[in-house]
Amino acid sequence: MPEMYVSKYWSVPEWDCLRRDRNDYAWNNGEGRLCTNNEQTAQLFKILDTARQWRIDEGLSSNWVVNTTNAGYKSGYRTPAINAEVGGVADSTHITGCAADIHISGQNDDAYSLAETILAAADAWGLSDKVAIGVYGDWIHVDTRGYSARW
Repeated sequence: MPEMYVSKYWSVPEWDCLRRDRNDYAWNNGEGRLCTNNEQTAQLFKILDTARQWRIDEGLSSNWVVNTTNAGYKSGYRTPAINAEVGGVADSTHITGCAADIHISGQNDDAYSLAETILAAADAWGLSDKVAIGVYGDWIHVDTRGYSARW
């Protein structure tokens, strides 16, 4: 069984489509932090935690949020039914617990800069060849699908 990872900054409701404290990939610990023993979910949150810590260390905004879909669901982990409802592809990484669409709340930061930060954090963990990143306006999609993809 893979080692449990406890996120430094994220809770499950921030990432779960229905804002639940538990899903098939993660649960909240007693202190409100996301815990997982799923390898790909852990990889995602290691990257997100590292990138957020770097921003804090640089005195920059760390107010990253998982986007909300037009239907009002969080766009991190999605159940297959929610994924279909919001128009996600059938094999979406959102339904396998290893994706998040993120932006910095209250700011229109350059999504390309955010993507570069995420890639650097992935590289710090030796995961840059396992990460996919897509840039969409002022937000990015990031997932730990197991191979590199960029769009």
